[in-house]
Amino acid sequence: MSEKMRFGVIGGGMAGPLHLGAIAHMDDAEVVAFCDVVEDVCKKVCEEYGIADYYTDYHDLLARDDIDAVCIVTPPFLHEQMVVDAAKAGKHVMCEKPISVDCNAADRMIAACEEYGVKFGVIFMYRFMPEAVLIKKAIDEGRLGKLLSVDCSGKCFRSDEYYASGAWRGTWKGEGGGSLISQTVHFIDLMLFLVGDVERLYGNYMTTLHPDIEVDDVANAVFKLKNGALGSCISSSAVRPGYPRHIEIHGEKGTIKIVEEKIVEWKVEGDNEADYLTGEKEDSGDTASGAGYTAWQLHKDQLEDFIQAIKEDRAPAVDGKEGRRTLEFIRAIYQSSDLHQEVTFPIKDDEKYGVKTAW
Repeated sequence: MSEKMRFGVIGGGMAGPLHLGAIAHMDDAEVVAFCDVVEDVCKKVCEEYGIADYYTDYHDLLARDDIDAVCIVTPPFLHEQMVVDAAKAGKHVMCEKPISVDCNAADRMIAACEEYGVKFGVIFMYRFMPEAVLIKKAIDEGRLGKLLSVDCSGKCFRSDEYYASGAWRGTWKGEGGGSLISQTVHFIDLMLFLVGDVERLYGNYMTTLHPDIEVDDVANAVFKLKNGALGSCISSSAVRPGYPRHIEIHGEKGTIKIVEEKIVEWKVEGDNEADYLTGEKEDSGDTASGAGYTAWQLHKDQLEDFIQAIKEDRAPAVDGKEGRRTLEFIRAIYQSSDLHQEVTFPIKDDEKYGVKTAW
């Protein structure tokens, strides 16, 4: 392995600049090749980021001996085959969220990376926020006492034009779901990271204001965590005008609330709230009313952990199993709604779950 970790990046869509921008600002990594099915995208990206080589077939990129790892930044339905092919080629893999369209596909991806001895990471960059680290530490240290409840809210809006921007958007086979798996997935993952595993769940989902999509634009769930706390989650891409995502965590000794990337409440026994509230931060882009996230810093933090995991031969902080856990929560909501009953974890996934439910 060279002094720098040599990356290939596959996919130049909305999240492509986040990976490319992150690596461009890293001293111990570089992008040596880029791939997208559209050649004009390849030319533009390579010119902007100073990348020497590009391909329109990702197999050609994987065949290179001078690539240590790949970032897969493509629509969800392509993730499984690309991750498996990258593992077979001996490349470490960082995959954009969601890990895949269902848990069975995720299991095959995890198994392939284990079989071929490569590290497998899944992008959930919000875990690397200083605010998330601070909250996690407080919970793990018992400063909130026994957890009582947690609420996760992702009430966004996406237009018909957004869903029409790609044939895979708004479809079960292409995206794996709707607002839950695309808009609220990051805060679902952050919630599970902070408060732990789910024991059982009852969920509902439906399609309301977007008649041309197959998937959920409104969904909710109530659940019980293994630590005894109760939880609720609401997700939408149909709420006008769209609102910031937030998580509220209530324990015996107080409450912590995070809204997007800011801690806005820290009412914990014995703590001075002013010491924990987030001050002014650089705007990361609008996620409430559009797919506008533009900040690459948290991707950089996660990719730096990924590189260290390779060097130290350990699991990345967010590995395939962690990525699968978040997907399992979402798939459980679809399964519960389709079956009209509570489901217990671990669930047994099946691609039959997820059917259009009219308002």
